[in-house]
Amino acid sequence: MAKYFIQAISLMLVSGWVSAKIIVLNGLTHIHSGNQGQAMNGKIQVKNVGTSPEKVLIYKKGLVQTCDGKIDFVEVGADARTLGKWLETNIDEKVLEAGESYEILYTIRIPQDSTLGGSYWGVLMVEGAPPILKEKEGSLAIESRIRYAIQVVVDIGIAESPQLHFENVALKKADTKQKIVQAKIKNLGKFMVIPKLMLEVYGKDGQKLLALEAPSQKVYPFTCKDFDIEIKDLPAGKYEAVLIADYGQNLFGTNLVIEID
Repeated sequence: MAKYFIQAISLMLVSGWVSAKIIVLNGLTHIHSGNQGQAMNGKIQVKNVGTSPEKVLIYKKGLVQTCDGKIDFVEVGADARTLGKWLETNIDEKVLEAGESYEILYTIRIPQDSTLGGSYWGVLMVEGAPPILKEKEGSLAIESRIRYAIQVVVDIGIAESPQLHFENVALKKADTKQKIVQAKIKNLGKFMVIPKLMLEVYGKDGQKLLALEAPSQKVYPFTCKDFDIEIKDLPAGKYEAVLIADYGQNLFGTNLVIEID
């Protein structure tokens, strides 16, 4: 039985054709700030855009990302910085009529623990009920379902200056005229960071020839994220470049030499 996933971490596993009947209206990432002993509320807006009633299931998972690119949804409590045990929802399932919208409410209750600080996160899964096998013209047709992994993040305490590090930077050849700068950024701090990666390419006279960007991504504490920037339409030659990570408060970067054949 096929399952289809749409996740806030921009990971989408899709095979074949799928039509979403349940959609999320207010984003796949929800970020809160608070302190020990506080409670905060949030909501997830969903809608049935199908033509018949659909049951929605809501449940919690932990999210583990490693620097080798592995992503796992784990049981609540299996990851060190989970907020899953602090997270409660008002419902576990709900039947939505055709065209009906609904707000799933959740509460985060931070324990009164002075050792807590930094970013903690978890995932609320929102999905349609298991697909039904329908008989169509003498054969069975499988209806697919979509599962949304909605990340819920809470920052506890006063934010510290981010500590980002380039774990690895490589230049890969896409084809004879294109190259890709691949950078792995690690977050050594306790707070989640959403950096923007920029590449500036300079000619021999110091003139800036290109200014390129990679889409911003969340980098959780003590984890890594891979960024790609494609270089094209640059004549053959050797160029000086600067790779810069901008995370709002500060910039950090590294110098590169880029050779185009």
